[in-house]
Amino acid sequence: MNSRGLSILRFIALALCIEIPLILSYFWMTGDFSVPRFNVWPISEWLINYQAGFIRRGLLGEMLLRVYGPSGLIRPLYIAMFFSYVVYTATFILVYLKSGIRNGNVLLVSILIQGGIFHMGMTSDFYTRKENIFLIFFAIQCLLYLKIKSAPISLQKYWLGIYLAALFIVTPSLVLVHEAYIFLSFPISALLLWILALERPQDRYLRLAVGLLFCETLIAFSICSVFHGDIAMSQLIWDSLPLTDRLQLSPAAPYSTFGAIGSLGWGLNQHLSTLYGVVSSGGIFIWIFFAFGNAMVLTYIYIAIDPPKINGFPSQYLRWILIGFLVLIPMFLVGSDWGRWIASISNQLILLMFTLHQSDLFFKPDMNPMPIRFSLFGRLRSRAFLFWLCVAYGLIFQMPECCADPRTIFAPYMRLLSF
Repeated sequence: MNSRGLSILRFIALALCIEIPLILSYFWMTGDFSVPRFNVWPISEWLINYQAGFIRRGLLGEMLLRVYGPSGLIRPLYIAMFFSYVVYTATFILVYLKSGIRNGNVLLVSILIQGGIFHMGMTSDFYTRKENIFLIFFAIQCLLYLKIKSAPISLQKYWLGIYLAALFIVTPSLVLVHEAYIFLSFPISALLLWILALERPQDRYLRLAVGLLFCETLIAFSICSVFHGDIAMSQLIWDSLPLTDRLQLSPAAPYSTFGAIGSLGWGLNQHLSTLYGVVSSGGIFIWIFFAFGNAMVLTYIYIAIDPPKINGFPSQYLRWILIGFLVLIPMFLVGSDWGRWIASISNQLILLMFTLHQSDLFFKPDMNPMPIRFSLFGRLRSRAFLFWLCVAYGLIFQMPECCADPRTIFAPYMRLLSF
């Protein structure tokens, strides 16, 4: 098949992998179904509010309660979830387009990666969690970074001001949405700001901004730690919800605290027991499989982007991608939902890889290169095989958010067809 035919097939595949999940998500989230649209645990987490006093994770739930009140919060939440999925899809594709990468295979595997855009829409997983807001914010940061890089010199200060204002205003707010933001996304946001500071040594205040942002985030996290919550507060929060919502979430016991709201009273022992469950249940082997699978996709993306060699030395590009990975590793201590953490890391690393394609560091030599060599893959004719392996991995399997079970690791196409 000629190159024109391949380009047409690639375009059709990309269109289907974006449009079908969006259509399914729309009809599922806005349809009239008697069953909850996604797991009742994350639904209840979105509904945590300040009706028992200030408490961690309560910001968005309080906003929902004040806007919709007695009319019910769950249906507006469904619509908000679909909207957040659309926004993340749009910002993800915009980052790719602004990155200057013109490789349809890269975009396709980035969409098909486990926990990525395709699987979000096909199963209503991942984007219904609070970390999807973190992904959207990081994608917006990437767009602002790229705008600063491409703007005329006379406008760079303007866009830099918007970038810093967004960081200092939104970051503490996201900690109030979920205190785990300090592990899930803040490290890579701070890394991107640090990279910008290295690229603009004349703007010394950028390095100071990194330190101030860290202090601000740590203060917000400390406040959430102090206002941790207890069983009595969780019951008051539960009682503040409309009865119709409580009946949907817990029809058997609508007057007893339930789900993530009930977990506000958990202590360190309960938290450690969830991490122990990852190992004792055998689920860790499934997470290792998906971690290696997603690493394979990220490796292919790196190979396809093909960073240049400068005076015989590799680009600094790989070094900063690996640093981005390392700063996000602590999120695996947050809880047992390792599928969510693998998805979050993968999405953020792809956004970082797209963004740094326009970075000055992409064209600077790494005088002390990392002891990792991908050049062999680039020389082998099997690069096409690696691409198709990534596609097959994305289409055959379906990574769960948590509670790994061998029976749930395959894409549920038959279940979707039954609708």
